[in-house]
Amino acid sequence: MQYFISDDRNIEFVVTEEITKDFALHNHTHHYVVSYILKGSCKLFYNNVTMDLSESDVFIVRPYMPHSVMVDQESKILSLCIHKSLLNDKVLDELSGIISLKFNELSNEIILDKAVEQKLLEGVSLIKQTINDERYNLPSEIESIAEKITEKSSGTFSLDQLSSEVFVSKYHLIRKFKSKIGLTPHQFMIQVRVRNAQKSIAEGERLIDAAIDNGFYDSSHFDKCFEKIVGIAPSDFSKKSNFLQANPHSEP
Repeated sequence: MQYFISDDRNIEFVVTEEITKDFALHNHTHHYVVSYILKGSCKLFYNNVTMDLSESDVFIVRPYMPHSVMVDQESKILSLCIHKSLLNDKVLDELSGIISLKFNELSNEIILDKAVEQKLLEGVSLIKQTINDERYNLPSEIESIAEKITEKSSGTFSLDQLSSEVFVSKYHLIRKFKSKIGLTPHQFMIQVRVRNAQKSIAEGERLIDAAIDNGFYDSSHFDKCFEKIVGIAPSDFSKKSNFLQANPHSEP
């Protein structure tokens, strides 16, 4: 796996290849993801349905959308991750141009056909068309709880306190949260901690500091959680994270 990150951290390309991995049920809190299968196939599980996808297929993952993906050694997938802050009125019209520029920078690192760029942009266009579709929105109380857990992910939080804020029992909260997010509140907290640590490591922070800063005090537990969610060990992720460099031949 390789990671190519824009200097503002808002756009990221992930190349998944030469790995056999079942990315168990999870979600992406702050990103839309458009994935294009360059080679081979994968299985996508979403909304209680398993889909068999093959070369040239595209799939879209929206923030908080519970899903799992199974890939094998023969597969190669390019994923475009877009921070949801870019899906606002000020940036929306410029988003395709921004992505094209970053795609050109990525093409300096790996060989990609322009047809791949077009497929990714078609996925982005679909996201733009459905950005206000209520079918893709979380219930407000669940989103509020998810945000509170995210804010307190490196510390502790009380299920009793969270459930009282939405006027349900903690057991009802756990069931409802899992039905919408795909994870229990505790599992979601672990995922957020790992993603925060992943961001810190990509920015050059030492592995031990990234772990401790995000509430992990046992290195083996951190390694296990990180590899389960990200797909590779923290040390490998550190080696495979690259910041996209501006293309000197592209227009400003």
